[in-house]
Amino acid sequence: MTDILNYMPYVWTLSLILCVLMEAATAALTTIWFMPAGFLCLVLSLFNVPVVVQVVVYIVVAGLTLVVAKLIIKRRGGSVPKTPTNADRLIGETAVVTVAIDNLSAKGEVTVKGQTWTARSDNGDVIPAGERVSVIRIEGVKLIVGKGA
Repeated sequence: MTDILNYMPYVWTLSLILCVLMEAATAALTTIWFMPAGFLCLVLSLFNVPVVVQVVVYIVVAGLTLVVAKLIIKRRGGSVPKTPTNADRLIGETAVVTVAIDNLSAKGEVTVKGQTWTARSDNGDVIPAGERVSVIRIEGVKLIVGKGA
């Protein structure tokens, strides 16, 4: 057990270096939560604190850092705002089915405001060509439509 205790400063140093490298490679705060825990455990390992205690401290501190950071971000309104696009103006509009909509065969097109869009039914119903539908939402490049326009 003493042998592993001698190597723990290297383990925690390597952990910190890997976290810094991964954080530098991604600008998304992916490993920053583990850095304070790794640093604290590096200090503990220099004082020959048992390995089990070091691992428990690492898990607890990393978890607390993550939870506290999430709470701070949430409190400051850190959710990603939805950027409206011109296509959002189609929601609620009436469209005409030009190619029968069949979700199972992945077919269907509508024309709305002079534009042709791939379309799918919101409830899975087959909607024949010529039917008037209402645009409910947009998913990627497809309009999700429903009867009743």
